[in-house]
Amino acid sequence: MKTEDKPIILQESAEPGVIDQKMLVALIIDQGPKKEAGRLFVEDGINLEEVTEIRIEFLNILNIDHLWLMPNLVKLKLSNNKIERIVNLDVLINLKELDLSFNHIETMENLNHLKCLEILLLYENQISLIQGIDDLNELTIFSIGNNNIADWHHVMYLRKFKKLRSLNVSGNSCMEKEGYLNYLIAFIPQLIYLQYKMITDRERQAAADEHYRIISNLLEEEAKEQEKLDKQAAFEENVALLSISYVEYLDDDYLFNKMFEKDKEGNDFLTLSEDARSAYAEYKVKFMELCKDLYELGLAEQIRRSNEIKMFEDLVTKGEDDIQKDSQMMMDEIMDRKAEILADVKALMQSMTEELETEVLEEKLDKARQLSEEFSDLVARTWTKLMHKEVILHDQMEDINEVFKQHMTDMVGSFLEAAQNIFSLMRNLEAEYTDNIAGIASVVMNTSQATEDSKMSPSVTDIIGDKDILNNNLAASHDLHLQIIDGREDRLTSRLNGWLEGKIEKLAENESNRNRQKILEISHFLECQREEFDALQLQQPLYVNTDDPDIAAVLEQ
Repeated sequence: MKTEDKPIILQESAEPGVIDQKMLVALIIDQGPKKEAGRLFVEDGINLEEVTEIRIEFLNILNIDHLWLMPNLVKLKLSNNKIERIVNLDVLINLKELDLSFNHIETMENLNHLKCLEILLLYENQISLIQGIDDLNELTIFSIGNNNIADWHHVMYLRKFKKLRSLNVSGNSCMEKEGYLNYLIAFIPQLIYLQYKMITDRERQAAADEHYRIISNLLEEEAKEQEKLDKQAAFEENVALLSISYVEYLDDDYLFNKMFEKDKEGNDFLTLSEDARSAYAEYKVKFMELCKDLYELGLAEQIRRSNEIKMFEDLVTKGEDDIQKDSQMMMDEIMDRKAEILADVKALMQSMTEELETEVLEEKLDKARQLSEEFSDLVARTWTKLMHKEVILHDQMEDINEVFKQHMTDMVGSFLEAAQNIFSLMRNLEAEYTDNIAGIASVVMNTSQATEDSKMSPSVTDIIGDKDILNNNLAASHDLHLQIIDGREDRLTSRLNGWLEGKIEKLAENESNRNRQKILEISHFLECQREEFDALQLQQPLYVNTDDPDIAAVLEQ
C-alpha cells in the first residue's frame, strides 16, 4: 500500500506530539486516497506493515517512536518537529529517503544500518560533525545545510561515497572560509550538484588545477589502498569457496607451518645440522604436495555436489511447476464455471415474477437448486482431484529426496574415504620424517661422543643429551604434528557430515511444510469459492410475492 503524494497542511500542535499507532493510522488515512477511493482504502483496513511512505511533519514530535510497526517504509518525512536524537529506526532497512530537516538534532547517529538510504536530509539542525554514515554506500543526495559544521574534515569523509551526486552545506560556517568551495569540488569529483546548482565545467577545472598535486598523490594512495582491498576481497572470496569445499588453507603451507608453529622441540632439531634442515625442506615439499592433492580433490568434489544439488533442485522445481500448471487450470475452470452458473442463477431469479404460475416457479427454483448443487459437486470433485495430485507429488518428492539423499551420502562417503587416505599418507610422511630426524640426531650425538675434545653446547644437550632425552623430544614433536593432522581431518569430516545431515533434514522439513501449505491452500481456495458463491446467490433479487402462501411453500422447499 502506497499513500498518494498529496501535500496536506497540518497545524503545529502547541503540546508535544507523541508518535503512536493511533497517530500513524490517522496520518495514513489523511494522506491516502480521497472520496470513493478513500472510502474503499479505509474499508479494506490499514495494514501498517504494507505502508511504504508517510509524512509526520509539523506535529511538535520530540521522540521518534513506534516506526517499527512499518518495517517496509521506503520514504519517511519527519521534518519541522522538535526531535533531538535520531533513534528507533533500526527496523527500517528498506528506507530510501529520510527527511529530518528543521529539528533540534545535534548528533548524526543510528543511521549506519539504513544501507538502502539514497536521500538524507538534515537541513536546519544543530549538527557540528558529519559522521556515522560509513555504510550508506547508496547515498546520492545529502543535505546538511544550516547546521554548525565549522571544519573541512567532512570533505574527505564524503569523498568515499561514490554515488553522492548532490550536496548542500550552505549556511554552515565552513562556507565562510576562503577556498572551501574549490577544495570541496576538487576532492569530491563525483558531485554534480552543489547547493542544488549544477557544478560547471569551469568551476570543476579551476578546483582541479588549484589542488592538482595533492589530488595526484591522493589518487595514487587510493589506488594502492584499492588494490589492497581488492586482494583482501579476492582472498576472502577464495576462503569462502574453499570453506564450502572444506579444504580452506590447504592450497598453501598453512597446515605444515601450523605443525611447527608451537613445536619447540621440532624447531630445535633443525639447529643440529644441515642434514636436519635438508630433511625438513624435503618433508615440507612432500607434505605440501599432499595438501595440494587434498585441496584439488575438495574443489572437484564441491563441483560434483553443486551439480548434483542443481539437478535435484531443477527436478523438484519442474515437478512443482507442472502440478501448479495443472492446478491452475482446474482453478481457472472452477472460476469460469462459477461465473456461468451465477449468471444462470441471476437470470432465473430475475425471471421469477408474480405473474408466474406456481408450477413454473417451482420448476425455475428447482433449476436454481440444481445449478447450486452442480457447483457444489464441482467444488468437491476439484478438491478430490487437487488432493490426489498433491498426494502423488508428495510421494514423488519423498522418493526424489530419498534418491538425492543416497546419491549425496555416497558422494560424501567417497570424498571422505579419499581424504582419509591422504591424511593417512600425511601421517606416514610425518613418521618417516621423525625417523630421519632421529637418525640425524643419533649421528650428531655419536659424533660428539667420539670426539674427545668436542663438547655439546647446553642447547644441543637439551635436545640430544642422551638417548632418553632424544626419544622424549622426538615423541613430543611427533605427537604434536599428529594432533594437528588429526584435528584437520576431524574438522573436515565433522563439518562435511554435519552439512550432509543438515541438508537431508532440511529437505524433509521443506517438503513437509510445502505439502502442509499446499493442502491448506487448496482447502482454503475452494472453501472461499463456495462461500463466495453462496453469498452471491443470496444477493440476487427475487421478483415474487413471498407473502403468497403457495409461493412461500415453494420457496421453503
